[in-house]
Amino acid sequence: MSDTQEKKLAYKRYPSNNEAEQYMLCCILIDGEVASTVVPEMDEKFFFNATHAKIFKAMQKLVAQNVAIDVITVYDSLVKANESDVDILKYLTELSQITPSAVNYRDFFNILHRDMVMRELIKIGNAIAEDAYHSEDEESSLRKAESMIYDIGAKGAQAGMGLEHISKAGQRYIDRLIKMRKDKNAVKGLRTHYPIFDATTNGLQPASLIILAARPSVGKTAFALNLVANMIRNGNTNATIAMFCLEMSREELVQRMLSINTDVTMSSLSSARISDEEYDRLWDAHVAESNCNIYLDYTSNATPGYIASQCRRLRSLSPNKQLDLVIIDYLQLMSNDKQNIRSSSSRQTDVSDISRALKNMAMDLQCPVIALSQMSRSIEGRDDKQPRLSDLRESGAIEQDADMVMFLSRENEDERTASVSSMIIDIAKHRNGQIKQIRYLWEGAHVRFTEAPASNQEFDATKNLYGSRPKKKAEQ
Repeated sequence: MSDTQEKKLAYKRYPSNNEAEQYMLCCILIDGEVASTVVPEMDEKFFFNATHAKIFKAMQKLVAQNVAIDVITVYDSLVKANESDVDILKYLTELSQITPSAVNYRDFFNILHRDMVMRELIKIGNAIAEDAYHSEDEESSLRKAESMIYDIGAKGAQAGMGLEHISKAGQRYIDRLIKMRKDKNAVKGLRTHYPIFDATTNGLQPASLIILAARPSVGKTAFALNLVANMIRNGNTNATIAMFCLEMSREELVQRMLSINTDVTMSSLSSARISDEEYDRLWDAHVAESNCNIYLDYTSNATPGYIASQCRRLRSLSPNKQLDLVIIDYLQLMSNDKQNIRSSSSRQTDVSDISRALKNMAMDLQCPVIALSQMSRSIEGRDDKQPRLSDLRESGAIEQDADMVMFLSRENEDERTASVSSMIIDIAKHRNGQIKQIRYLWEGAHVRFTEAPASNQEFDATKNLYGSRPKKKAEQ
């Protein structure tokens, strides 16, 4: 090793900026608005200097107690906490005189945040290395490492997520409203290219957990694939989409999407009895989907932690560093991350944990998450076959966590084997919009859902939907 390399190693130290720490504390001391704004966004880890960290903790206590911050109140708080020394009052006075204005406080905040993140990365790097030396489970160690690194980013993203005055949130909403008035597409969610559905939902909204529920063999997987196929067909090459299927291989998913977009039947694809012209259409469809940022995962025992880990990786690799849609097929097949922590738990508890974890993931990733779900079989014994929120299988927590709940049902059970039948998407819960029933035409040979035109969206209240049996007339 050269002398230069040895000197570099000898002088290696944690990233820090003592002057920026002093200026930040000065801004808090001399400007009450800075104190109320920035103190809730920080903690003592922002300060490498132990004295500065001690002073900041005293400032945090004063803000929590709604006490004005100045040299005297901070000194008094330090004295009461037995954290003062003979020079602390003098040092506080010197800090308050470093700069006459707090106008650049945000620049100092950014410097401290950057150095804090670097110090945390160094600590985590050491912890990861130590774990790797002793761990016998590579998957567990990898998940732990990813979680530790992601937590740093999540904390940074959550800066300023505490209480704030309503005027600030109001101004952000007014700005959003102005954009929408100027351009109706300015803040729409991800388009599904189903016109009525998009008009009802304003697109698939970021941070939303969307539940698509149906009885077995009704077509919930097919409907989710139609959403993706629509985006491929309409050339949405910028959207980054991740689909996790717990019971169907990647090749089977691709086969279905090709059938949706080419008019080649599923039976022809399964038997490879296709003409040259059909093969050309299949190849064109394959090229179109290859140009999209769509990723498929088949893991039969996936957990929310595994899915979140894969999504964070995908987001970091996407061109715009964001994830636009996650689809999970389906919720009841997932395993609980906490199953190794609890000695025993009911399936209802597991599903509640999974549901909450998926909602948290949607918020952390700021993208819509569509989770397919089974419905309980209690609906089979009812005269009224219309789905209800209570029909969500195994847990009421799904209903609570979801921003939107959609039920997929046949309009007439007698059409079960028909080549073309009528299906209903019933938006039964919509946290940020209207509830609505939308009619679709289902072509089983091509596993394709086509939205019925507006002229065919009227529902006759006198008719029994969903294959319900007619109610008996009351006895005279």
